[in-house]
Amino acid sequence: MTTFSKFTKTLISATALAGVLAVFPLASVSTDRAYAAEEESKYANRKTRKTPALREKVYKVLGKAQEFADAENWVEANKVLEDGLGQKLDSLNSYERAQYYNFKGFLAYSQEKYNEAIAAYQNVLRQENLPPAMEDNMIYTLAQLYFVKEDYQKSIDYMNRWMEYQEAPSEQALILLGQAYYALGDKKNDLSYYRKGIPYIEQAISLYEEKGKEPKENWYLLLRVMYFELKEYQKVTDILELLVTKWPKKEYWIQLAGMYGELTNEPGLSAAEKKELEKKQLTVYELAHRQGLLEKNSELVNMSQLFLYHEIPYKAAKVLAEGLKKGLVEQNKKNWEYLSQAYINSQEMRKALEPLKKAAEMSGDGNLYMRLGQVYMQLDDYENATKYIGLALDKGGLKRPDTAHVVRGMAYFNMGELEKARQEFVKAKKYDRSRNMANKWISYLSKEAKRLADIKEFLGEDKRKK
Repeated sequence: MTTFSKFTKTLISATALAGVLAVFPLASVSTDRAYAAEEESKYANRKTRKTPALREKVYKVLGKAQEFADAENWVEANKVLEDGLGQKLDSLNSYERAQYYNFKGFLAYSQEKYNEAIAAYQNVLRQENLPPAMEDNMIYTLAQLYFVKEDYQKSIDYMNRWMEYQEAPSEQALILLGQAYYALGDKKNDLSYYRKGIPYIEQAISLYEEKGKEPKENWYLLLRVMYFELKEYQKVTDILELLVTKWPKKEYWIQLAGMYGELTNEPGLSAAEKKELEKKQLTVYELAHRQGLLEKNSELVNMSQLFLYHEIPYKAAKVLAEGLKKGLVEQNKKNWEYLSQAYINSQEMRKALEPLKKAAEMSGDGNLYMRLGQVYMQLDDYENATKYIGLALDKGGLKRPDTAHVVRGMAYFNMGELEKARQEFVKAKKYDRSRNMANKWISYLSKEAKRLADIKEFLGEDKRKK
């Protein structure tokens, strides 16, 4: 049975995180006074905080700096901020200082100065009486920044801190936390983090589905790789079945076929269950082939081997023959040998000859020439049978040289070359495994030679009498 275990794992590992670990955009900086006036929100259960007002002159400085930031003039935006607020921090109230550091963090982040951004946002959190929404925004932003810096533990810590006060966290937030757990597990080579991250990904998917929205493809990819590493292959298969339905990409078809093969190795399967999985594997791989998705040597060879395993040799031969003709399948010994075997299994003996000759010529020993001689024997072409078995013996390295002598002896016998046949059987009887058979043939040939001699003598005497 073809399981493609190594093949499948390589593909999954290679593509699992493509586009998955994308950090969501940081929340934009707001200079709106709404932070100071939250009357009704999901944070109502928090202790009431008295947040100082944002004065008009501070608001104007922030607005001016925002204009330069919108134009990506970071230098001028920073200058406006420092001149207007940075040099007067002691005169600002806690909320105004928080807005100053918030803007500093935004400017640093926009220039990919992540350490500076983190320091600025941490300064925001140090201010007293922050509006809960602003505090949560800073915590979430820090979680994102630590993720960018690949400090996944801190990212998780901040996300968990943020989650404490979220009655209905967004799908994006849940995915971020799931990603952080995956990344930390990958970094530490600790699968327990995968188990912690999976529920967040699955919750995000469920929330999207409840809203009638299509979950993101990358969310499924993240789940797929975590379940694969946890060796929960049925879960991986379920995800891949969904992926080929919604996003029928080549890699998903191939991986799904591989996973069906992997599941056949699960303990406790009945023969019927195993057979059903094998049929699904063949069906999926054939569907991929019909869509023209199989273009690599390994893919087409695997397809052919699956057909052979399921005793459909004609299709196995067709896949390989077309692949070799188009240059998609490598013209090497192994593939020519596979093609010849597919023809042999299809009882297309004559079609098997040419690929078998090519494979034999590329081989380092005579075993394929031996097989070629046996095919000629089945075609009753005894002359070629003796020729290629002779090449097999000359090339050497045969698994059963005694068998080669026996078969060649039989070919010579069918050609009427009794003495040459006897010589082959004499050589064969030197081997223990073929000694009895060779002796029987030698005895038979002696009697046959005598019988033919007697016939010849009789016919000669009869002719003289006439």
